[in-house]
Amino acid sequence: MKPPFKKPFDYTLNVAVDSAGAFEPRKVDLVETFNFLIGLRVKHIDTEPQRGFVTVTGTLPSGESCLVLWRDCDVLDYEGVSRVCATLDINPADNEFDVVYINGDHNIPTVLTQTAEEGGATRVLKLRQIEPEFLERMFSVEDI
Repeated sequence: MKPPFKKPFDYTLNVAVDSAGAFEPRKVDLVETFNFLIGLRVKHIDTEPQRGFVTVTGTLPSGESCLVLWRDCDVLDYEGVSRVCATLDINPADNEFDVVYINGDHNIPTVLTQTAEEGGATRVLKLRQIEPEFLERMFSVEDI
């Protein structure tokens, strides 16, 4: 199954333009929409479209620091996203963010267990998929 946001920077929706049922494709800013949906107070946005990704850092309403990594899955496959995550220090061993969101399938490790010689600690990276969070928040009908 392809992730719904495989190419998030070229995302369009068919939007009704009249009451007769006519529609037109309209570009949707998934990055900004997701920031709004999760209540992110944006601190910084780094747009690297030529490299296939956008990062957004900020603070969630819970006070947790957050990084949102959007990627074009055709440009950044498993190996490519692993390189970007290594560059950004997104790993359980050394991560400055409490929560990290990422779109699409990936192979980023979320748990690091140290040996007894290294201190024996286990660290967990709170890594979440964007798609289920986006869809749940966008289409939730609880408050209606």
